Amino acid sequence: MKLSIVCLIIAVLISGCATTWEMTVNDYCAAAPRVELGMSKQQVLEILASTQRRLTNTEIKQPDRYIKEGVNVEILYFRSGWQSDGLTTDDEFTPYLFNDGKLVAIGWASIGGPRSQGQASPTTNVIIQNRTIVY
Repeated sequence: MKLSIVCLIIAVLISGCATTWEMTVNDYCAAAPRVELGMSKQQVLEILASTQRRLTNTEIKQPDRYIKEGVNVEILYFRSGWQSDGLTTDDEFTPYLFNDGKLVAIGWASIGGPRSQGQASPTTNVIIQNRTIVY
């Protein structure tokens, strides 16, 4: 009995380290459907910010901010996928585009596509993105 408890604890510790991104992506996929165009930045953050809580600073994509034709544009990126290639690339995130604090677009199509993509491995790579599993 004691051995099974120790094995369980070790399994939890090992899997906890290996699945941080997977848990983050799962949390994101569960919360993302509640986000709707027209929401305020604060409303979106209330829904999605907690899904990213397990990430370190190097695993987070920093927002883009600029002014275009008098409109304050901000793009927030939420980790929505991962690849086991050891790289943090744009295709592992979903962008949320805000104009003057209002959500006007979700996804890479609205901003021209990701600038970087991971290196897929044919046998071990799984990308989970936008609630779809792609092999």
